[in-house]
Amino acid sequence: MAKALLEDNIYDYIICGGGMSGLSLAYQLSISKISDKKILIIDPERKTKNDRTWAFWEKIDNPFDKILFKKWEKVKIVDSHKLEKTYELGEYRYKLLRGIDFYDFVNAHLNNFPNIVFCLDKVEAITENIDNVEVTTESKQKFTAPYVFDSTFKLNLESKKHHNLLQHFKGLVIETKENLFEEDIPEMMNFGIPQKDAECRFMYVLPFTKNKAIFEFTVFSEKLLSEKEYDQSLFEYIEKDLKLTDYKILEEEFGVIPMSDIETEDIVSNRIIRIGTAGGATNPATGYTFSNTQKKLKKIVRTLEKDLNDFEKESFWQKRHLLYASTLLNVIQENRHSMAEVFDQLFAKNPISLVFKFLDGETTFWEELKIMWSTPKEKFAMAFFVVIFKKLKNAFL
Repeated sequence: MAKALLEDNIYDYIICGGGMSGLSLAYQLSISKISDKKILIIDPERKTKNDRTWAFWEKIDNPFDKILFKKWEKVKIVDSHKLEKTYELGEYRYKLLRGIDFYDFVNAHLNNFPNIVFCLDKVEAITENIDNVEVTTESKQKFTAPYVFDSTFKLNLESKKHHNLLQHFKGLVIETKENLFEEDIPEMMNFGIPQKDAECRFMYVLPFTKNKAIFEFTVFSEKLLSEKEYDQSLFEYIEKDLKLTDYKILEEEFGVIPMSDIETEDIVSNRIIRIGTAGGATNPATGYTFSNTQKKLKKIVRTLEKDLNDFEKESFWQKRHLLYASTLLNVIQENRHSMAEVFDQLFAKNPISLVFKFLDGETTFWEELKIMWSTPKEKFAMAFFVVIFKKLKNAFL
């Protein structure tokens, strides 16, 4: 049964967008010291479909570990020469969370809180006033709160001043009659597939059971492929490389994640904070979003618990990882070097835990130098200086 909106339409917090980041924030608030705050979530729909799957690595537990579909202690990586290597992850775990399990769990949990309500509508405008923020919806309803957390803001991915690539993928969940998969070893990246048109392409295989797995074909490029091209790459890998013929397709999924070095403005003001991809939670170099979103939201909740409105911004030094990501995007966009070979060297010359730590933005500068030294130095140095020049030029124009 839907909970009624407040008569005065005044809330403590308004969350614009009821996707992963909006629901995660509502959940984290509900288990915090300020769980009694009046919270409104605005989205055209309640999430009830398995529209995506999140795969990510973590050292620590997160609030959703109890609903993980799978968790692995080691992974397999296949390089561009089709050489396989299995890595022990040490402190890290590679995790798989299905969208439907996340939505069902969070929605059921939030239903227990009468102070957290949904408005099935689309956000049309967010206006900051002196002492509050007003949110107007498509149906012309108006709601106010001291704080608004917005995941609906759209980045301008057409800007020529920045690197704007896409990570796009199509996945198939397949089931075989025989037990063919190593259930405890996912194939995290397989670069031993044709690398066409100077793009970065890889396959990954995450086994659910010994006879059921998701196969996902992923591409880093500026433009999407045709549906036929995704299918052709998937079926060539399944039927020609793995020689699987007796199987059935249970599910399909398709997704597009922006890989952009546009500097996001997460702390718009002391009253408007952007979250999720809109707030810079997507790693520009990898497209990973889930784990980074949880980290950023924890910081927000800690600030709110202390009754502060001084939300923490990243320092200039902390933003150096965005510079590294821009450099990688420049290498891809300008076709400076085969990205399959770049990843070959990255994993061959460094412990996988250090690669994960670097991609999470948690390395020291000396560790980062080690990572940089393992890449094609001349090509990356050229990209680095081009990125610096472009950023300086943008700053003064």
